[in-house]
Amino acid sequence: MASPDPLIAFVVPGAPATKGSFVSFVHRGRVVTKSDTATLKSWTRDVQICAIAAGVTLIPKGTGVVVGVEFQFTRPARARRMTPCIRPDCDKLARALLDALTGIAYADDGQVIGLSIAKMYGGTTETRVAVEAIS
Repeated sequence: MASPDPLIAFVVPGAPATKGSFVSFVHRGRVVTKSDTATLKSWTRDVQICAIAAGVTLIPKGTGVVVGVEFQFTRPARARRMTPCIRPDCDKLARALLDALTGIAYADDGQVIGLSIAKMYGGTTETRVAVEAIS
């Protein structure tokens, strides 16, 4: 197997999805539990497509991975705050991203030994990702 590139960066356009919140309800006498994020599946696919297009290759088990991610949102016109210190939560955004990269950038998200997460306002809504293999 060829060794992976040490650092690959890519951008995923559009709004990110979150992972980690579930909704439970009773339907026809049975408890049903499902994710409350309708866009998670399509955003996961977008992350994977952008990663593959950028040349991300699978980092094999036994190799550590460092992931850096910036979630950028357009600032609402009426917002007075300078930072997006509101939902979605950083940890739920990161969990969705790390799960989306499993099997694409690394064999298992347990390989991630470092994670840098930031939320910010900018001109567009996008997610900037950097994946680095640490040997």
